[in-house]
Formats: sequence, structure tokens, C-alpha cells
Amino acid sequence: MSTIIAEVLMVVIVIIMSTIIFVWVVPTFTSNTGQDNAGAGYSEKFETIQGQFATFVQSIPETVRNSPPPSTPYQTCTLSSPVILATSANIFVPSNNVCVITASVGNVFVSSGANLTVIGSTINGDLNANYSSSVTLRSANVAGFTGLYNVSVVSITGGSLNTSGNGAAMYGGGRGSFIMTGTTVTGQVENEVGHQTFLIGNRISGNLEVESADQGQIINNTVASLDLDQNGVIVISGNTVNSYVVYGTNGWCATGNNRVSGSISGNCAGNTEVDVMNTGSIPVKLVAIYLSNTPLAGSLSWQLASGHQAQCGTAQSSTCTQLPIMIPVGDMARITMGWTPPPGAFALPWNYIYFIFVSSHSNFVDGYLYFSIGLGLPMQSRLENRICPPCY
Repeated sequence: MSTIIAEVLMVVIVIIMSTIIFVWVVPTFTSNTGQDNAGAGYSEKFETIQGQFATFVQSIPETVRNSPPPSTPYQTCTLSSPVILATSANIFVPSNNVCVITASVGNVFVSSGANLTVIGSTINGDLNANYSSSVTLRSANVAGFTGLYNVSVVSITGGSLNTSGNGAAMYGGGRGSFIMTGTTVTGQVENEVGHQTFLIGNRISGNLEVESADQGQIINNTVASLDLDQNGVIVISGNTVNSYVVYGTNGWCATGNNRVSGSISGNCAGNTEVDVMNTGSIPVKLVAIYLSNTPLAGSLSWQLASGHQAQCGTAQSSTCTQLPIMIPVGDMARITMGWTPPPGAFALPWNYIYFIFVSSHSNFVDGYLYFSIGLGLPMQSRLENRICPPCY
């Protein structure tokens, strides 16, 4: 009998303990999980539809100057007869030939279709190239004027130009690629009608003028003054300007982190546009935007593609200029953002902007806006742990 009573008591104890656990633990567990928004996070879906970054922006054409004739008499330089010994003679590079100069020379003239490379030597006069294929200067010095007329590819690294300091130091014109880095220039630099014009980390005692470039990048230079006009897409960042800056008529212009001692005239605004569609079953609330892995620093404007009033803060508006971006189910937000170049130089060639949109449920969508085609690839939002920045 005692055994039976003991077993009954054990059953009663188990029932009582189970009741206590159900009464206390289950409501607590239910309360905690009721605050979990994982379900909403998975119900929320949005994707990029299209975007533009300076798409189809073109520079305004301008006439390129004419090249002067070669200086005579001259010494011919070809692939089979490079200049390796110092000479005071003028150097002439015939059409469609290759010339390498590694010693001091007089004036240099490069004909159409020809390639010139000057390494660690001095041109004790003028350098002129006319419809040439390429001109490459590596740690070279040009004492006179440098004229590059319709040259397909120009690469200048280190060295110095116009050390005599007589006014204008260099002119470059034509729909080619122009890259000048780490070079000291005494005088003015004028570059016009370039396809890609990149000036990085140079010291220019005179005015730097860049006009009619399809795509320009002026980064970390020290110049006397800066004059920009009629360019297609141009970025100006990290420069020290000891006098004035003039922003003329540019198709797409972005600037930041510059130190300007004088006046600034004109406007420089580089807007990017992305359309984001709500494809989920709940409204989307975008709470953060990153451009080039940094929080949005420029202007913001957005509206709904449906034309309906958007929830803008506590009010309703057709166009909103603040976060968050509220996208109803089945609707699309057309988002316009002002881009500010981040500190430091860009990897060349610079031709895209990376963006990220983050929602209140920690979903995100990212992508690339390319200069030539706009949005590289439409992307669907993903739920993932990310720390922004750096947002890699």
C-alpha cells in the first residue's frame, strides 16, 4: 500500500510542477518572442529597378589648337635608333614609329601615329606631339612648353614641366586619355576636349584649367587657381587651391574635401538616382543610405512612382527630402541623392559609385551606378548582419 501511495504522490508532484512551469514560463516565453521582428524581416522585400549616375552626360565640344611644325634641323628617333646619349640636337619622331629617349636632348616633335617614351632625362626645349598614338614621360623634365595635340594616350608621372617658368607650361587637347600624377609644373596647365582626364597629386604653380572633358578627375593637387567648364562628368576632391575656383557649366560635377583660399563661383552638384521597388507583403522603411561606403552626406530627395502622397516624417508630401523613405506595398520610390567624394584618391579609372540602402528590419540592397550605363545589375534585398561603414 505504501508503494502505491508513494507513486501517486510522485504523479501529483509532477502534475503540480508542470502546471507551475506552464503558468510562469510559457507567458514569459510568449512575451519575449512577441517582440521578435524576424517574421517581418522576412516578409519585407525590395529591389533596385533602375538607376542613373551621369548617364549619357556629354561634354561640350571645343576646337583643339593646331600643333606647330617641328624644329629644324633635327635628329630622327625610331625603334632601331633610340636616343641614349646626350645631345643638343632637336629630335624628330616619324609617323607610326616608336622613339625612346633616355638622355638629354633639344626640342622634340612627335608625328601622327607615333609613340614617344622619355625616361629620367631632360628635354631642353619644347615638346610637341601632333595626332600621335602615345606620349609617356617618366621622371622626365621639360624645360620649355609641352603641347599635346590630339594625342590618343598621355601618361606623365613624376618629373617637372616648364622649369623655366615662362607663362603657360602645358596644353593638352583632343579626345584621348590623359593621366598626370606626382608632377611639378611651373606655370599654367590647360587641358581641353579630353575623353578621360585624370590629374592626381600634382603641384602646379599657375592656373589649372580643365574644359570639355567627357570624364575628369582632379584629386589631391596643389594649384594656384582652378577653372572648370563644359565638362561632362568631373570630380574634384582633396585639392589645395591657393586662389579662386570657378565652376562653369558642367554636366555632372561632384566636389568635397578641398581647401580653397579664395573665392568660389558657380555650382558643383553631382546627383545619383536609384529606383527602389517594394516587392514584399509589408511596407518598406529605408532608414540609412551609404554612398562609396560612407553615410550619405549630400542632399536627398524622393517621391513615389505612383504619384501618391509620401509619408514624410509626420506629414504627407509629394516630394520628401529626409529619411526614412517609406515605400507602400507594390509602390516604388524614386530616390535622388547628392554624392560627395570621400577623402583620399580614387582607384583609376574611376567610373562608378557603390551604394547601399538599409531598412528598419536590417534588410539591405546594394549595387553599382556606372558612368556609361547607369545601374549595373538590379538586386534583391537580403537579410544579413552588416556593419556600416565600411559595408563591404
